[in-house]
Amino acid sequence: MKATTTFASNVLARAATCVAIQCFCCFVAVAGDTSTTDDAAVFPGKEWAISTPEEQGMDSARLARLVESVGTAHYDSLTIVRHGRIVVDAYYAPYLAGISHDLRSVTKSVTGTLTAIEIAHGLLDSADQKVLDLFPDKPVANIDDNKKAITVQNLLDMTSGLAWTEKNYTPDETVMRMYEAPDPAGFVLDQPMAAAPGTQFVYDSGNPYLLSAIISRETGQNAFEYAKKELFRPLGIKSARWPRTDRQGVTDGEAGLSLSPRDMARIGYLYLRNGNWSGQQIIPASWVERAKGGQVSAPFGLHYANLWWSLPEKGAYMALGRHSQRIIVVPRLDIVAVLTGSLRDDAAGYSLGRLTDELSDAARSDTALPTNPVASSLLVAAIRQAATEQASAVGTTPSLAKAISGKVFAVEDNALHVTTFTLNFFDTDSSWEITTKPLKPERPVQRFSGLMGLNGVYRKSPPALYGINATRGRWLSEHEFEIERRILGHSEVQFWTFDFDGDKVAIKFENTDGYKQELHGAATEE
Repeated sequence: MKATTTFASNVLARAATCVAIQCFCCFVAVAGDTSTTDDAAVFPGKEWAISTPEEQGMDSARLARLVESVGTAHYDSLTIVRHGRIVVDAYYAPYLAGISHDLRSVTKSVTGTLTAIEIAHGLLDSADQKVLDLFPDKPVANIDDNKKAITVQNLLDMTSGLAWTEKNYTPDETVMRMYEAPDPAGFVLDQPMAAAPGTQFVYDSGNPYLLSAIISRETGQNAFEYAKKELFRPLGIKSARWPRTDRQGVTDGEAGLSLSPRDMARIGYLYLRNGNWSGQQIIPASWVERAKGGQVSAPFGLHYANLWWSLPEKGAYMALGRHSQRIIVVPRLDIVAVLTGSLRDDAAGYSLGRLTDELSDAARSDTALPTNPVASSLLVAAIRQAATEQASAVGTTPSLAKAISGKVFAVEDNALHVTTFTLNFFDTDSSWEITTKPLKPERPVQRFSGLMGLNGVYRKSPPALYGINATRGRWLSEHEFEIERRILGHSEVQFWTFDFDGDKVAIKFENTDGYKQELHGAATEE
């Protein structure tokens, strides 16, 4: 996934808000057949069926410990489905239920799923089709026999052989240059070959970008339009957002899709049910088998196929995205688990192997267990606790707060395009405000503002266009103030540190994508 390199992507898409809703899931027993055969599979309609874990053969006490343990790793949500029923639906404050969450590279797995639908509908002959044959009108650089041999399957398996660098998301890396190119798909096709197709796994976001371009060419619709008709509508998914398209109208096939955790679970459940959804075969069962099997060896002991990762020794396969977005399918347990998060790249996320083991430990039977009121109360309490924000430490408010409150600070030219900022310190409803230079001269100055909590917890701002803006601030010293800002449902968290020296200020910006900038400014007479 690409790093944020302009204020437009860091802040403009994050000036937003929400109603402050605190919610947690209480579990209601749902009677029914818990058979795991496809003939008796339970498919969600408008909503998922909700069940106690015990009715689905799972131990509520073990799941309570899992909810608590996942919470310590700074995730946003944990949803577990067994036998077609939700048995855990936890949301970690300040994130809230029902909000679409950016999926980062989980998007790739959805793009792969759309490719399966193309093939099933006869829009592609097969996954063995040559990629260059699908772009006959594009002048392609660096053509050789290896490039001519690249197939759609190679794109799906990250074995295209194209030379590619994608690690730290710095401006000189191939993935970043792809996004700067006027024609990203053409840029990918132009890359020289580093290996024969099918011989090496190289994580290459250009591969799913090409698959999205193929969807546009073969269907006459961009990937989002095609997904809404052929995937999201049949599955009952209504939370989808996938706004990024390039100048050619191609949807970003490697990232950018957002879904609610419950709708993420629908994607996993489609795969768990071998591509069938309530009697309709959405994708071929053979496609699912290949994704599950993971024929390609990948780093960290994982395997890969059809833009899905797998852990064959654990009997699990998954869609994975940066900052720990996950859809995990465990067929032997009849389980789908979904996690969303905003973890830093260097943070220790919840191990896939450990999570699979804990799900296995909690799944004590394929049929119902006796009711367990004590264990059930532990799980309800754990979910309630997850939804209750724990205050972080805050420093003593210095006299400087009163002196700078309401002052407008002008900021020198910078990569974030920030022009001014203001901090307002009040007994209640403290707030921040920034203005930004328009990306085009004819456009007006952009102004963004929001509430900020000074008691160690996030304040959520009133509703705005881009989502739920949540911010908290604290004094680090007599002259340093830090703001932690996030848009709920985005995996990026921003940190702004202001170091005041008289009328001057030095600002350090950093986000969980690893993007950093230093800014300088001074108080104005406004």
